[in-house]
Amino acid sequence: MKKAFLTAVLASLMALSGCAPSMPEGYDTVRASKDKYETLDSARAIMTDLSTGEQIMEFTFFINPKDEMVLSYYGKDGENEMYAYSNGAEYFYKDSGDELWSVISSSDENYIYNIYNREYRYPYAEGGIFFLDGGSVESAEVTSNSDGSCVVEYSYNADKLNRSTKGILEGVESFSSLTTTFIIDPDGFITEFTEKGTVTDTEGLTQDVNMSIKIDMMNEVYDIPYPVDRLDKSGEN
Repeated sequence: MKKAFLTAVLASLMALSGCAPSMPEGYDTVRASKDKYETLDSARAIMTDLSTGEQIMEFTFFINPKDEMVLSYYGKDGENEMYAYSNGAEYFYKDSGDELWSVISSSDENYIYNIYNREYRYPYAEGGIFFLDGGSVESAEVTSNSDGSCVVEYSYNADKLNRSTKGILEGVESFSSLTTTFIIDPDGFITEFTEKGTVTDTEGLTQDVNMSIKIDMMNEVYDIPYPVDRLDKSGEN
């Protein structure tokens, strides 16, 4: 599957939470885990295309003593690789074809939208990174383990899901199928999320979604190396 499409689907799904009068088994547990993810002071999220085994995203963050979010991001879209870094006061970014980094600082018009903190979190540090639309779930299976961890698996009704997401998912016309799995540790944190299905884009091309997100280093990140070597700003670096 095209990496650009996979990334676009995930980014769009972040906006959805799903709500209906009757929720499936395990829904409250998953909702609580999504919310709990947003209480972390630090973590790393790694996204993998399970069809190829290729890592297509890595995001790491921590909250510093000023409540600023320091972060690094790597994403792969086809042959293009994208990089971003924020020290909590400035946001740096570049593509693999760029020789220099660009920076968004306090003098830029869109500065406030690119600087993150404990309350205004980067999208991959929000619970929306894990897709959940309870009202469209057709079947659910919850496996509870003796150590307090659990696995929640959802299979979605494509018709309900298409009605729920219509006009919301950029580039997506419809789903033919979708299943998701949440692995939740004894402390109530999601450690792995998988999403598998088939979608048709707005150009009529049908493609498979087969990806996972693993979360680790929870509250264990205290430093992120400064990656900016050459800056596209006169007189600096």
